[in-house]
Amino acid sequence: MVNDLTEDWFERGLATPFNEFHFEQGYGVPVVNTRVDFIKACRLGEQLSFELGIESLGGSSIVLRIRGLVAGEERLKLRHKIAVISLKAHRAIALPDELRTRMERFLISGATPTPDPPTHDGRVPAGAFRSRHLARFAHCDPAGVVFYPRFFQLFSDVIEDWFQSGIDCPFGGAFMVARNLRIPSLSITAEFLRVCRMGEFLDFDLWVTRLGRSSLDLALAGSVAGEPRLRAAWTVCIIDFATFKSTPIPDDLRTRMETFQRSARPD
Repeated sequence: MVNDLTEDWFERGLATPFNEFHFEQGYGVPVVNTRVDFIKACRLGEQLSFELGIESLGGSSIVLRIRGLVAGEERLKLRHKIAVISLKAHRAIALPDELRTRMERFLISGATPTPDPPTHDGRVPAGAFRSRHLARFAHCDPAGVVFYPRFFQLFSDVIEDWFQSGIDCPFGGAFMVARNLRIPSLSITAEFLRVCRMGEFLDFDLWVTRLGRSSLDLALAGSVAGEPRLRAAWTVCIIDFATFKSTPIPDDLRTRMETFQRSARPD
């Protein structure tokens, strides 16, 4: 949805449709990092509206502030940093003057530039859970590069793999059916270090950095043949699906999760 919003902004707000921006001008706007805070659930049938403004304009980067609202109530918010690149050279370039001028209309008055949100130091601890995924055609844009929204689906696949074979509580059986629990996201921060391409095998390492009463913080590191490609910090919460309220992490799951907490000695 955020990507759709960005495309709509380029077309209607900046008078620069993505097809023209990409294919005629030869530019792209990959995501450098993003942080999403999920404030309240959005439900089937609700009308979700998005608001977009610019926090800051750099030499080649743009930091967006985005809010999602239902009937005026804030449901989610993002700090979303993108960069303009040459699709030919696959390197950041200076914002074209005309595009910068158009973007300046959307600068938020009085906004203070904020630092990029941290994820983690990238050091994978011994005993982290590893899940391997092939970068498929369905994950990629026309250039064969993994499209950033697809990473969030891959993150969900990784946590599902962790429940299945890491902590022995499959989503489709013990967790969602027998226990009637769910694990919605509270926030997620992701930074993209280098592109991933179709046909590459992405290794995702997952470990626990905090275990609370009902919530837990996870770290993810994505690599290809040992080369770091992305990092994420993810806060999730265990809820009782019958009441849709947070519930304590079951003792047996907590014990299993503790084995994936970061050790003092990194790999």
